[in-house]
Amino acid sequence: MSSSESNVWSNETADEQSLEKTSTQEILLNFFFPTTCIPQENQVVKPCNEQKNYKKTECLANKCCFSSSKISNVNCLAPLQDKPTQTCRMSVLGVIATIILGCLPICCSSFWWRSKRANPLPKRVNKIVKNMKKHRKKEKKDAETIEKTAEDEKK
Repeated sequence: MSSSESNVWSNETADEQSLEKTSTQEILLNFFFPTTCIPQENQVVKPCNEQKNYKKTECLANKCCFSSSKISNVNCLAPLQDKPTQTCRMSVLGVIATIILGCLPICCSSFWWRSKRANPLPKRVNKIVKNMKKHRKKEKKDAETIEKTAEDEKK
């Protein structure tokens, strides 16, 4: 195994920097501003670091795109912005944010209504309703007993 292959297997780059130690800022930039090495039709390509002919290892070490076929007489290209991928990612992110913001009030209100400490009103309302039902039942029973006594007195 060559030294470059052993670096790949040990998750280290040519700078002896661990791949896990990439910064959060770099990860976010790569997500929101993706790059590609494949030029589209009629797209202007720029040489990487203003030098046209890097060797492959030097080109990749500088985070540039190496092309074996010379495109406009350049071997080492600067990465190009990938607009379709960026648009897709931003659309998906927008949909997810809309869903979260749409569901958040529903979840908060359901937790609020279920909370006993935060909302004591339902307990009070339930007590009042129970008392009213008891009072109505009592009135019905009283009315029935009065009717029975009245019927008994008529007989």
